Amino acid sequence: MMTNQIFPRFKNKSRLPNLKNKRIFVGFNSAGVAGLRNITRILKRRGYQIDFYGLEAARFGIDTDYLLKFSRRPIISFFQRIQYFLKILPRYDIWHFNYTKTFFFYPLNLLILKLCGKKIVHTFRGSDARTHLDYLPSKKIINNPQYHWPEWYRGVVNQSWWLKFKIKLRMRIFCWLSDKIVLTGPFLVPSVANFSKIIPYARNISQIPPANDSKKLHQKLIILHVPSIPKMKGTIEVDRIFKILAKKYPQHEFKILGNIPHQELIKEMSLADIIIDQLLMGWYGGQAVEAMALGKTVMSFINPTYLELVPFGREIPIFNTNFWNFKNDLEILINSPDLCQKLSEEGRKFVRKYHAAEKIADQYLEIYQKVV
Repeated sequence: MMTNQIFPRFKNKSRLPNLKNKRIFVGFNSAGVAGLRNITRILKRRGYQIDFYGLEAARFGIDTDYLLKFSRRPIISFFQRIQYFLKILPRYDIWHFNYTKTFFFYPLNLLILKLCGKKIVHTFRGSDARTHLDYLPSKKIINNPQYHWPEWYRGVVNQSWWLKFKIKLRMRIFCWLSDKIVLTGPFLVPSVANFSKIIPYARNISQIPPANDSKKLHQKLIILHVPSIPKMKGTIEVDRIFKILAKKYPQHEFKILGNIPHQELIKEMSLADIIIDQLLMGWYGGQAVEAMALGKTVMSFINPTYLELVPFGREIPIFNTNFWNFKNDLEILINSPDLCQKLSEEGRKFVRKYHAAEKIADQYLEIYQKVV
């Protein structure tokens, strides 16, 4: 496996094998579900035999080809999962897992695939591999009550050694037994030393038409935050600042919504003007990509050291903020319609260039071709 390759290019694609006589399994629907579905739909339309599997529930209301539901009783569920896995085992040649989710006990599941001559691709997406945040100071500083550190940061640095050990062990076993390892962003590079490629989030840009509704100074703005995991996104601080600014700017609307179906999320973002992605994680998420595709101004905390790890790092048209500067930064945007319009226009171009599902599907297709 190559180490730390960022968007490698194959010199002669004509020599790559034709995958149309191979069958590809993609599962499951835990994280990155919208992008996974977009990629599999595109490759299906191109004639590839690829199926997207979901587990237990259609997360965010996004459909899968097969939605598997097993017993809630652990022992019964374990044997049901083994039975179903063995049933479809001969069907697929390439097995693409995401978020370290497998059918059953992962070392055994992956080992069976290897012994049967199957090819394995795995995509790490976040907390499945992350055991630390390299931009944080020492544990002693973060735990000092004199300093105002977010609860999530304290949780990260105070993780038990056993939990860190389990995450690292799981990550290393997946790396050892997989033929190719993919990361969704540079924020995972400090945790996953050996990987094949960084492939960004995918979104179907053609199905997210831009909302051309630029606002002028003093017109009503809608500032929106829709966290998937509130503690991880810094939602407590967002809520605190929203309440302060709602008094200072009563003409504007400050909204925080919980987990909602994907179509409803797109609708809410299309009506908003400024989208708050997250304040803590150091990189932007899939929701930020969709917001940029809609032509919205996006705020997110992006760790500057990650920018050099991807070729598009210096082009990201997101207003970089953080837990401590969020109030001042948001006020800058509220009072700068020209800046919001500029970020809006650049955001749409950016997602077309780097996050369009067609282009991301091409990159995964190259990964699949390299393993057979």
